[in-house]
Amino acid sequence: MIVAAAACWWGGGASSWAQSGKPRASGRPPTAAEFAELKQRVEQQNELIMRLMRIEADHYDILLKWLQNGRPGQPPIVLPHADASTTTPPSTLPLPSDTTPSSAAHAKLGTISGRVDVKGKPWGPIYVYVDNMKDPPVDRGVEIVQRDRSFVPNALVVQRGTRVTFPNADPFLHNVFSATPAQPFDLGSYKQGEKAGTVRLFAPGVIEVLCNMHARMRANILVVPNRHYAKVGADGTFRLENIPVGARQVVAWTPDARPATQSVALTPTGASVGFALQVEAAPPPLDKMGKPRAPYRSDE
Repeated sequence: MIVAAAACWWGGGASSWAQSGKPRASGRPPTAAEFAELKQRVEQQNELIMRLMRIEADHYDILLKWLQNGRPGQPPIVLPHADASTTTPPSTLPLPSDTTPSSAAHAKLGTISGRVDVKGKPWGPIYVYVDNMKDPPVDRGVEIVQRDRSFVPNALVVQRGTRVTFPNADPFLHNVFSATPAQPFDLGSYKQGEKAGTVRLFAPGVIEVLCNMHARMRANILVVPNRHYAKVGADGTFRLENIPVGARQVVAWTPDARPATQSVALTPTGASVGFALQVEAAPPPLDKMGKPRAPYRSDE
């Protein structure tokens, strides 16, 4: 940048010098003092450019906040934005430090509440979550232990990106696998005390986990796309708090029931929604080759 600026400053002779590294016969390169002076000017210009860019960024944030929340008497605008894994959602952009928050700035979040009714016999927890929002993948780990020919726990909810490890606590082999199309995996066979198999889950949805050696071993992992999820209470009610306002897709799930989805228009005053889930009998288990399993033996 300094050489280019010197080319502009010194005209044609310096331009030839900047391009070829040698001065023309009719010109001369800048002296050390002149070069130092030019360097100082370029640094000052760079600092000015950076200040202008910061001012423009602050102006953009203020405008964005106004569009979302600051129009008196009118509903907030929900602006489209890219995948949150690469871009900060507009609803979470911070206000510039020199901006005084207004009451409208606090109206960007709402609460979704409701009830889930389950028919049939649930054997696991019930969860609800917001589906049409995506947080960056998390970097954390959890365990599902293979103990007494069972997965413990046999139902689990994790955020996208979570690593799930399956240690073997039994004195015989297990072979953990999943044939779920969204994210199939096969961790192979290993003994108690050997390095446990681990899989990192990125595909939102339900992952069915089985053991290729023990037909009754079965677990369900619900992978949610963001941090906005909650366990349904014993009375069937739930609350999802601090949800960015706008059109939201809410999903209810429990093992062996088809997930139910409802659309809600969330405003700062909140929204409510109801779900009905039907628990069905689990289909006969298949092995990792997709073939019917042999009958379970108590001495396996």
